[in-house]
Amino acid sequence: MKLVFKIISKNFLTVSGLVLSIGSAAFLSSCGGGNAKVSYTDPNAVQTTSINYSSTDLQSITNAMVDSMLTAPRVEQITAKSTPVLFVSDVQNNSDQMIDTQALTNAISTRLINSGKFNFVDMSQVAEVKKQMAYQHQSGMVDQATAAAMGKQIGAQYMFYGDISSISQRNSSEQTLYLQVTMKLLDIQSGLIIWQGEKQISKAMSKKTIGW
Repeated sequence: MKLVFKIISKNFLTVSGLVLSIGSAAFLSSCGGGNAKVSYTDPNAVQTTSINYSSTDLQSITNAMVDSMLTAPRVEQITAKSTPVLFVSDVQNNSDQMIDTQALTNAISTRLINSGKFNFVDMSQVAEVKKQMAYQHQSGMVDQATAAAMGKQIGAQYMFYGDISSISQRNSSEQTLYLQVTMKLLDIQSGLIIWQGEKQISKAMSKKTIGW
């Protein structure tokens, strides 16, 4: 009985080792081995792999909103003889999509800054600027002749802001996504909106043979 038990135990261990080896190989293959291949693609190419919000939508929204604002008659009027100070508020996501609103806000800011039509203040760094000012004036570590003067920052005259909303629908054969982007330029002193733009995006996806 002992001999039989040892043989069975040995065979079990051999089979277990084989299963473990196969499992390990499969795991390693799924973690980057096998025939996986990574390649670079054109960041400006139209993305059609999914109906969801994509890099193509980000670029389309950015170009449409900035071009619309910069060519609006009232904006052209205020930038003709001066370079107004502007700050861009974070775009608000009121849609059902997973949207990196910081990436969209940054893309819009970059286009506006590079247009040369406005000067900019960055409200996202106010807390860090306050810490630096406190260090320069209160730490005793900085030569006051070189410290940045308090109360000398330039206030923004205009605020650029907006939001994204969506309507999603699905039936047995098709899924649709409608995005509406609304942006505004506000005169901070008067509270008047001097420009408002809208971009609409509509996409449809037919159902696959199995699932979506």
